[in-house]
Amino acid sequence: MKFIDLFAGLGGFHLALSKLGHECVFASEIETFLREHYNKNFKMFPEGDITKIKIKNIPKHDILCAGFPCQPFSKAGFANGFNHKIAGKMFFYLIKIIKYHKPKYLFLENVPNLIGHNNGETWEYMKKRISKIGYDVDQKILSPTDYNIPQTRNRLYIVAKKNKLTDFEWPKKIKQTNSLKKFLVSKPKKNKKLSDLKKEVLEVWKYFLKKIPKKNYLPNPLWAMEFGATYPYKSSTPHSVGFRKIKRFKGKFGINLKNLNKDEIINSIPKYARLKVKKFPQWKIKMIKKSRDFYKKNQKWVDKLIEKIIKLEHESYQKFEWNCQGESFNLRKKIVTFRGSGIRVRRNKNSPTLVSQCITQVPYLPWKKRYLSLEECLNIQGFKGLKSYPKGYEKFYMTIGNAVNVEVVSKIAKNLFVN
Repeated sequence: MKFIDLFAGLGGFHLALSKLGHECVFASEIETFLREHYNKNFKMFPEGDITKIKIKNIPKHDILCAGFPCQPFSKAGFANGFNHKIAGKMFFYLIKIIKYHKPKYLFLENVPNLIGHNNGETWEYMKKRISKIGYDVDQKILSPTDYNIPQTRNRLYIVAKKNKLTDFEWPKKIKQTNSLKKFLVSKPKKNKKLSDLKKEVLEVWKYFLKKIPKKNYLPNPLWAMEFGATYPYKSSTPHSVGFRKIKRFKGKFGINLKNLNKDEIINSIPKYARLKVKKFPQWKIKMIKKSRDFYKKNQKWVDKLIEKIIKLEHESYQKFEWNCQGESFNLRKKIVTFRGSGIRVRRNKNSPTLVSQCITQVPYLPWKKRYLSLEECLNIQGFKGLKSYPKGYEKFYMTIGNAVNVEVVSKIAKNLFVN
């Protein structure tokens, strides 16, 4: 069958469907640099801004594919839906194209947050609009890990067929056996290594893990700023207690607030505890309590290295997320990501989600002493062997983070396009 590839990016839909024998007759992508890579890979130069294209000039097609912009519905953005200045309008352009060309199938992809956006009303509205023009619609949130691909990456897949979506079943999930190691390359063309600052951060936490007594429980997350802190957090907050009374307590890392002025007190309270609220949410109370309980139990040895953690200065480096409960406290065989929420450590079975917004969240592989390489990211996303792609880190990670997973798309397509 003939298909069109809208918001094409690196061409994940194109790659998946062409391998199944379908023919791409039209593509559209707004980024010039991506259009050039698309042309080199598929010998087809995509059109630009979809809103500037005359709909009647789009070739006839049986399948419309679109990983339409996710920023309006993503938790990582402002989640302002159809009010998003540019991307929020793209769904309506899709509807115009669908109404004009009436393709037999629709195959769309977006972030899972679209389902719950605006209490579910956004997706219900979109589904009704698609149904109203004659399509039977189904949707499901899937991750590559459901199909033995080592990346935790939940995405919303939407399929629709003219009239009735008969005999379609979502591909059955596969028990995961593969580890990330099988997708790694021995000699990547480019090696991105840690900065000196992040090397220092990891060394501090390596040393910290080494000192934890065996079989000790490490709360996740651990907020080191709570070591020695006594400010109120259960039934009140630093804000609700007030400036005078808060002086009776200790701030982050046990800083005595007694003789400090107002600005100094504010700076001595962790950022997450400075909110002007009367009470913290229950999840935050639990996190603070767990961190303080850990300190009380381990104060003797923690106090000997607390200065090293204080010197890290940035709060995101003073938060530690150990997602490897039950395993030895060792970073070497784990995967590390530097996030705003803290240093996150996880098992090396799966890669964390490859995200487009932040180059700093690329997974770091301690046993390789480097970040996940460009080729490895391509492998995980199903683009193994792709000839042309952005070689600069920033553009590459933005591109691969926005791409659809080729293998997941392929599995859905096999079940969808059967008649």
